Amino acid sequence: MKNRAVLTMVLLFTSIMFYAQNGNTYENQIFKSKRSLIYYNINLNNQVKKKIKEKDSFFLSKYKIVIEEAEKLLQFNANPVTNKTKIPASGNKHDYLSYAPYKWPDATKHDGLPWVTKDGEINPVSNGYDTDFKRASEFFMTIETLSWAFYFSENKKYANKAIDLIKIWYINAETKVNPNINFGQSVPGAADGRKAGVQEWLNQYHVITALQIFEQAGVLPSIIKQDMDIWMTSYLRWLLTDSMAVEAGKTGQNHANHYNHQIVGLLLYLDRVEKAKQIIENAKYNRIAVQILPNGRQPKEMGRTRSVHYASLNLWSLTELTFIGKKLGVDLWNFKTEDERSLKNAFSYLKKYINQPEKWPFKEISKGGVLHTMNAEMKPMLSKASTLLKEQWIDGNSKFYQNLTALEVLQYPPLELLSN
Repeated sequence: MKNRAVLTMVLLFTSIMFYAQNGNTYENQIFKSKRSLIYYNINLNNQVKKKIKEKDSFFLSKYKIVIEEAEKLLQFNANPVTNKTKIPASGNKHDYLSYAPYKWPDATKHDGLPWVTKDGEINPVSNGYDTDFKRASEFFMTIETLSWAFYFSENKKYANKAIDLIKIWYINAETKVNPNINFGQSVPGAADGRKAGVQEWLNQYHVITALQIFEQAGVLPSIIKQDMDIWMTSYLRWLLTDSMAVEAGKTGQNHANHYNHQIVGLLLYLDRVEKAKQIIENAKYNRIAVQILPNGRQPKEMGRTRSVHYASLNLWSLTELTFIGKKLGVDLWNFKTEDERSLKNAFSYLKKYINQPEKWPFKEISKGGVLHTMNAEMKPMLSKASTLLKEQWIDGNSKFYQNLTALEVLQYPPLELLSN
């Protein structure tokens, strides 16, 4: 225990010195409170919780679905990165490894190397258990469901299960993942890892949210909190200093927003409020002004073969950043450039097509095409954005919240149903 305490102090001191040397003050500001979550509007979530206790039929039905899912996940077996059969270039199984999803063996080459791009066409090899993307995705989704099941039910068994899984993934020496994405989206024959791989840990925000929920409820052991702070600090350092990670933040499209999403969340979780505020402030000109045209079109997303998917994904990421910024006093929502580039115009652009998908002028090769992807991704995004931003961008009679999952309804409740 003595050695552990010494190690903790060394790592925290190193972190403080790192930030100080980069011109940042290691302020002791507290963004989170007993009633705050970084990525969600806890006031709305509390209203949902009240509705459930009052046996409101709509919210109670969604709650029951979430609890049923959580009950099944109590039997979920941990599947950490050390279980993969492929080995990253480092030779260390603790390093996260994935394959670029749109890369395929070159059919013109005997060995298929180097793999080549088929934009929008997912190679099933990238979604298997030989590497880590699938197991990480399942882990993040499991933590999300268990943590919210605990939040709404207050039954500790869901929190205990989630904490056990977090320990296996982040803390236990035999199974923990190293705090880097050096080998994300690797391409056989071409690259051991790519900057695009950084976005694959976007969903770690479910872990951050879970830790906040558990800590505020008094069920998170202090030693787990301490160990997770150390891991998160190391991962944040990697995001801010590794050349490949930094390049991910300069892509001019959704990868850059996912980079911001991770950094801002980590900074706030670690009480680095001023740095987080500055990143969101900078997003006015290095994100909105770069990614959105005056007419609201997102050229780098809509120029892809899965245009509906990427337009929705990118705008949702900017919406989340806008929501967090609002809590910090940074207004991305009302920002516009001299030539009218703005988030509002981006939403208006999508609104023109949401009820007439046949007029969508761009390519969408996802299964089911434009109509299916709008129903599965764009409509849910617009519903959630309306809740987070408190802006009704869709006709209330459309009831796009019907396209949300049961858990999403509880996380991003339609405002009109809370007022009933």
